[in-house]
Amino acid sequence: MKKLLFPFFCAALAFSCGASDESADSGSDNVLEDFSFTVDTVVVDPGEEIINLSQGIRSSDLDESKTHFYLFDPATTKINKINLDELRLVQQIPFEKEGPNGVGEYLSAVKVLSGERFLFGSFRNTGIYSKSGEKIRDLTLKPEELEIEGMEEGIGFSLSNSMRLSPDESHILSLPGDFMEGTRQLAKINLEEKTGKLLQIPGLDKSTEFRILLQSDQTMSIFADPTHFQEFFGTYFLSAGATNSIYIYDYQTDSLDLRTFDFTVTPNEKEVPVQGKVSSPEEFESEMEKAITQIMFEKLIYDDKNERFYRFARIMDPKIDEETSRTSDVFLFAFDKSLKLIGETAIPELKAIPSDAFFKDGKLWSYVNVDDELGFAVMDFEF
Repeated sequence: MKKLLFPFFCAALAFSCGASDESADSGSDNVLEDFSFTVDTVVVDPGEEIINLSQGIRSSDLDESKTHFYLFDPATTKINKINLDELRLVQQIPFEKEGPNGVGEYLSAVKVLSGERFLFGSFRNTGIYSKSGEKIRDLTLKPEELEIEGMEEGIGFSLSNSMRLSPDESHILSLPGDFMEGTRQLAKINLEEKTGKLLQIPGLDKSTEFRILLQSDQTMSIFADPTHFQEFFGTYFLSAGATNSIYIYDYQTDSLDLRTFDFTVTPNEKEVPVQGKVSSPEEFESEMEKAITQIMFEKLIYDDKNERFYRFARIMDPKIDEETSRTSDVFLFAFDKSLKLIGETAIPELKAIPSDAFFKDGKLWSYVNVDDELGFAVMDFEF
């Protein structure tokens, strides 16, 4: 096994990361009070092939056993199948870009389904594909063919945003919204009946307050906090960067349960307002600086071995100059399987949040680029 050191550290060391004087509840109730970790970086052997990392690992997914990691390469429309136990590329699976079996361009969803089938989704083309490259089910959402209760004019073009397929593959769930305003709703679409409904998620509206639009005769730019839509053990979780609030959604009953938390090591949400619409690049940069130097919460990460959720957050340090890399204050929160807060801590040794992280065998894996080779920082949590 080829191992390198994690770029944030000069050795594979153990760190103790205590929280502030105030804990999540009191004393030993904070499971992260005596949190520490060790870290190594491992590198995938590509053999005679090349794994294209020009876009990182944004379009990737894991199989249910966490044995294989599937990375889609939009340049070649191939999926790199990587064995994480052996740390090697085992296969490159080709797909067509165009034609009846084409996966299309600008994919917003790449998911591995049972039987090594693949869901590829975009606003123009969505379907389920076999490993041999055949499109075996067309899931393209055509707004004119759907009856969706409460659907506003124009929202149909964003129906594929953050698309998820229900466990029984009978429904599509997604987060459509108004692109210019940044609003989001939860869509549930019955694929057989071509009907659906939109559910309001006002608990995440805080993120819309930190959307910045630059629009002039010369250019248009948008800054927006992310909205996260995830599925764990058949339940869906919705969260956003600007707030610690999390929705738990049961698609069988259409029930939305909003959870909010009282953190002690960070603010619970962004607090300093920004100007939503600006007319110059200078104003855009200034307002964006206000947004990114406030708290930003990441998506949930589930450790199925220990049945815990974790969520990172960061507060980015002010910009020094164009040459100096920005760093952040990094924080970690722990929740039990029912999403009860059980711990929180600052992690001063980290200067950035682990990228595209997931748990495997009780350890946190996160993406690192090691001299243009695919690597993972593997963190072993201790308490």
